[in-house]
Amino acid sequence: MEKHKIEKTAPAVCRVPENIPEIPKFRCIVADPPWCKNQSSAGGYGGALGHYDLMPLNRIKNMPVADLADENAHLYLWVTNSNIDEGLEVIKAWGFRYITMFHWIKPKLGVGNYLRNASETCLFAVRGKLPPKCRTQINWLIGYPTAHSEKPREFTSVVERTSPGPYLEVFCRKRPASSGKWYCWGNETEGGADIFIPGYPVPKYSFEHSDKAADQPVGKPDERKEEV
Repeated sequence: MEKHKIEKTAPAVCRVPENIPEIPKFRCIVADPPWCKNQSSAGGYGGALGHYDLMPLNRIKNMPVADLADENAHLYLWVTNSNIDEGLEVIKAWGFRYITMFHWIKPKLGVGNYLRNASETCLFAVRGKLPPKCRTQINWLIGYPTAHSEKPREFTSVVERTSPGPYLEVFCRKRPASSGKWYCWGNETEGGADIFIPGYPVPKYSFEHSDKAADQPVGKPDERKEEV
């Protein structure tokens, strides 16, 4: 299995893509960060480092999500059951306040050192004042897991039923199962990322005409350096 890395700082050279489009302020953001805590490439089944690059807590907290969000917005932040404390730190760093939890129940035996985890948790947070579109949504769903780290497709319906758009998913791999307009960003986003985040470059952008250009590391070095 290919081994990946922990992205501790921004790359020395961060390419600024061409034709960066204007984007709205997002009233709903979904994020599934590549957490480092208790993750490894040698842990057998579930070892995240064997599947994708990881990112330390400070690097996640320093993402300018507050600049992307509307002054009144919802945040859905996926965490592992062992790093809910880090998730709460990220919520605060991104300018939101924690409200409640959503649970994905997996009807199978999971992994764990103390209890066998058969669920994943998503922290729900709010910025400003933004009531839910629907007040009858329960805080769990049941679904079998598929590919590593892939969330149930039904979750998109939960988000759209509860929260207004515009919608953004960061650290996106497979685009949401929706006929609505979603903006997506991530290293492995299908078709490339739809937005540019300074200091957090990705290999490919959906708005660039040339795939070849996306592979060339041009542009000025990013001056931001985060301490880990």
